[in-house]
Amino acid sequence: MITVGLDFGTHQTKVCVEEKNGVELSYSFFKFADTEGKLQYTLPSIIMIDGQNRLKYGYVPKGKKKKLIRYFKQATFTSINNGQTQNEAIYYSIWYIAFILFDLEEMYGQDFAIQMGVPTDGARLTHQKQLAAVILASAYTLVEDVFENDKEAFLACTLNQLKEKTEVAIYSKELKDNYGMLVFPEAYACLMPLISSSKIANGMSLMVDIGGGTTDISFFTIKKDPKTKQYRPVVYDFNSINMGLNFLTSPDEMDPDRLDSNVQDVSEILKNKRSDFSNNINQVCVALIGKLQREFKKQCNLRMERLMDALKSRPIIYTGGGSTFTILRRGYGGFKDVIHISEKEWRTKSIQELSTIKALGLCPILSTAYGLSISVADDNISCEPFQDIFENIRGAEEEGGHVVNKYEYGKAYGGFSYGDDYDAWK
Repeated sequence: MITVGLDFGTHQTKVCVEEKNGVELSYSFFKFADTEGKLQYTLPSIIMIDGQNRLKYGYVPKGKKKKLIRYFKQATFTSINNGQTQNEAIYYSIWYIAFILFDLEEMYGQDFAIQMGVPTDGARLTHQKQLAAVILASAYTLVEDVFENDKEAFLACTLNQLKEKTEVAIYSKELKDNYGMLVFPEAYACLMPLISSSKIANGMSLMVDIGGGTTDISFFTIKKDPKTKQYRPVVYDFNSINMGLNFLTSPDEMDPDRLDSNVQDVSEILKNKRSDFSNNINQVCVALIGKLQREFKKQCNLRMERLMDALKSRPIIYTGGGSTFTILRRGYGGFKDVIHISEKEWRTKSIQELSTIKALGLCPILSTAYGLSISVADDNISCEPFQDIFENIRGAEEEGGHVVNKYEYGKAYGGFSYGDDYDAWK
């Protein structure tokens, strides 16, 4: 069984493939040929319209009359105005993903399932998942039904011909199930490598995925299922802010002939934009801490300092292309243990070409694609209530500066037993 993790990015797209043979799992990253025939782990999220009004995708040739289309993923899934209407961006997204599907079906046939990520928060989750399913289904229809897997015929079409041949699907659950596709919040997908390897300690953690168009933030714990003995994420909150590397730089000032959208040097990150970026992440974290404090106060007979002290040692884990810049990695809202995703957090024995990926510094960039490729039964994602975090914590009432122990067990301050309760409490 084959599962394809599709990390459709604003600047570049990454694909990871899980192959399951019995209980054995192996993971490999799909590689794309550049204009010189060299194989690369990423595909630029760029479409070129040439002088004959034909489209080229990803690695496009230099020196020809052209119009470059960038940031269509961002215009599809966010409200940011980058000069494209959402309707235009949806067409570009369908054609770009169809280009990738031609290569995937050439290698694996049609016997694979796609798991894709989308930028979203809890309020927009259903809409974003349905939009992603529509784009995937429309791309599948082009590849399998309209062009019957003839990639050359697809590439020979002009822009107007492609528009005539492209029918944007209407969402239904049957449509989604027909193609076996699953869609996850990007803030959730980037957690999966950590869970599969069980490299992050139990307890409260924060994940920050800095991408090209958005930054996705998730607050979660990792727990071990007592029945299956498998680790799983328990997500309490996730957010997506419309600020990524595009916001932090000046994409409008980019050389129009430049054939990628990547930020190549830290000097491109603007200091005033970095301050706004940090403030927005901090606002998310402050709101998160406020929710934790309210639930802690409701349920626990411990001083608030206990909670804040516990948060000081909790991980904030960075991933995504933007996380490769050290100046963007810092603690927020009490989460002070800054971790940058590397091969240490992956299930490394099952990943092919790991030494090459490590040498190229690609682990943070490829991590979400890897997470998306880890096969699961469904994409039913919901946030657990904050009250569940503290439901098993024992404490004592504090009256007039004196502790009144309500329990027979626990000699630590507030009647708290570290031996029994530390994992739940932290």
